[in-house]
Amino acid sequence: MMAKYTIFIVAFLTLSISKPSFALGKLGHQVICQLAFEHLTKTKQDKVTALLNTIPKQHQHLINRYNYKKEDKPITFANACTWADAIKRLEEFKSYNTWHYMNVPRTHDKINANDCNKNCLPKAILTHQKMLTQTQSNQDWQQAQTLLFLGHWVGDIHQPLHISFSDDLGGNKVKFSHLETKCSNLHQYWDKCILYKGKKSKRRWLDLLNAKWNQYSQPSWQTEQVWQWADESFQLVKEPNFNYCQLNSQGNCQKPNGKIKLPPDYLLQYQPVMEQRLLMAAKRLTKILEASL
Repeated sequence: MMAKYTIFIVAFLTLSISKPSFALGKLGHQVICQLAFEHLTKTKQDKVTALLNTIPKQHQHLINRYNYKKEDKPITFANACTWADAIKRLEEFKSYNTWHYMNVPRTHDKINANDCNKNCLPKAILTHQKMLTQTQSNQDWQQAQTLLFLGHWVGDIHQPLHISFSDDLGGNKVKFSHLETKCSNLHQYWDKCILYKGKKSKRRWLDLLNAKWNQYSQPSWQTEQVWQWADESFQLVKEPNFNYCQLNSQGNCQKPNGKIKLPPDYLLQYQPVMEQRLLMAAKRLTKILEASL
C-alpha cells in the first residue's frame, strides 16, 4: 500500500514540475486585478463583489488552495483572477487551455486582427468581454466565470511570451542556467522570477504601481485594442536583448541554439518593462470592467 502511495506522489510531482507554464504567475495576476479593483468606481466594485459572492463553495476552496489560503477565506478579486489557472486540469474546463496564449509563424513581424479566428488569447478577451456585457443583468456563477476569465486573460496578454511561437512552447523550451534564479526556462522567468526577484511582495508591487498610476493614460475600451496589446508583447519578445530569438538575414525570429545565458543586467533592464506591463494591464482591465459591468 505504501509503495502504491509513493508511486502516486512521485507521479503527481513529476507532472506538476514538468508541465509547461502557460500563464502569468499568481503574483502577477493578483497585482493586476487588485489594482484594477481599487481603481474602479464604487458602483463597479460592488458589482464585482456581488459576482464573487456567487462563486460556489467548491470553486472558492479551489481558488484558496491554489493561492495557499485557508479554504473558507473570503474570495478577493485579486485571488479570483488566478482561477483560470487553477481549473486547467479539470475536464470541463480543459478546452480553455489554449486560450491563455497566441502562437504565430516565425515569419511574422506584426500581430494583426486576422491572425487568429478562435481559441487564442486576444479572442478570449473579446469573447468574455462581450459575454460580460450581454449578461450584466444576471448575478450568477456563469457571469462570475466570465468576469474571472476576463480578468485573467488581460493579465496573460501583457506577459510578452504569451504572444510567441508554438515550437518552443512560448519560451518553455528555452532553457538557461542562472546562478541567481531558480527558474530554468525563459517563460518561467517572465511568469515568476522577474516578479519575485528583489523580494518584491504583493504589497510592495501594489505600492510601487499605485504611485505610478497616473504616469500612463489609457483610452476608453475599444475591441480593436486587444490586437495592439498582443503586438506590444510580440515586439518585446523579438528584441535581441530579450534573449528569446535570433533574427536571421530575413528578419525572422529563430530559436536560440542550446541553453542561453542571461546577461548580468537582464533583471535591471527588464524589470521596469514588466512593471509597465503590469501597470498597463491593470489600467486596461479597469477600463474594460467600467465599460462592461
